[in-house]
Amino acid sequence: MTQDEMRQKASEARREAKALQQKLQTVTDPEERKVLARQMNELFTQAASLKEEAKHLYYQAQSIERDFRCMETNLEN
Repeated sequence: MTQDEMRQKASEARREAKALQQKLQTVTDPEERKVLARQMNELFTQAASLKEEAKHLYYQAQSIERDFRCMETNLEN
């Protein structure tokens, strides 16, 4: 999965979690609230994880690019 795909999935998960959060405000059944809260927390966790992984891949790609530039410079010298 690419960085952009991860960010997109994180955004979608967060949007779904926000929708569940809104729904949670109107639901009165304790069992249903528990299920909704669990799903909401899982989606927020998934979104955070995907966002963090995308950030990690971005920095890893930047590091690899810097390494290649350093090797090019060393070869030129």
